[in-house]
Amino acid sequence: MRRGHLVRERSGMVGLEAAIVLIAFVIVAAAFSFMVVNMGLYATQKGRDVISQGIHESGCPLTIDGSILIKASNRSGYAKAIIIPLKTMGTKWVSMGTNGTVVSLRIRDKAWANIYRGIGVYNGTEPKTQIDPTGLQFDTIIANLTKGSQSEPSTWWGQLYNNETGTYVTGAVLVIENSNGDDALHHFEKGFLIIVLDHNNEALVRDEVSIEIRPEKSAPLTIEFTIPEALPEDSYVMAG
Repeated sequence: MRRGHLVRERSGMVGLEAAIVLIAFVIVAAAFSFMVVNMGLYATQKGRDVISQGIHESGCPLTIDGSILIKASNRSGYAKAIIIPLKTMGTKWVSMGTNGTVVSLRIRDKAWANIYRGIGVYNGTEPKTQIDPTGLQFDTIIANLTKGSQSEPSTWWGQLYNNETGTYVTGAVLVIENSNGDDALHHFEKGFLIIVLDHNNEALVRDEVSIEIRPEKSAPLTIEFTIPEALPEDSYVMAG
């Protein structure tokens, strides 16, 4: 009887040890499974983010919304300014601050890496108040962008004026209609990118112009056209 009792006790211990080992394996397997599932979810999320970012960067969120206008200079056959109407496409808003937006320009054998000066604001106001183009003529906006503040009222804008040289420079400013006041172009707003060419770099008739607008982390909007042959002085014509 005693020998049989010892055999049963040993068998019970072996069974208990086997159960402990099995439980340990189950715990380890559960922990490993949780880790695998967690890594899988993380990889899926990262993959989705990468795909979303790739789609965002492969398409430009800006589109031309209307006709591109050419402002003729007071010299026959020369263009002084280019006005490009812009809207957002497929997104609620596009950041248009100077830190993330680049506007490149090429005319004939001349090229500028970045002429963007930001969203148009009135000087002399704190906080800065954005220019609302509603009801304003483009002549008025261009004139104020290119005039200094030394001899003009402080509310004149002068974002493209160089006080050191006393002349205006080649540059681009975005004015936004129906703006909510931030540095972005929203889907309910319309922007006008006004590019002004300084006196020495005005475009000639039949010149090929290439403009690239690159918002932050997005594909660029590339615009190419030819300055029309018919360019009466101080007039506005549509780009060819």
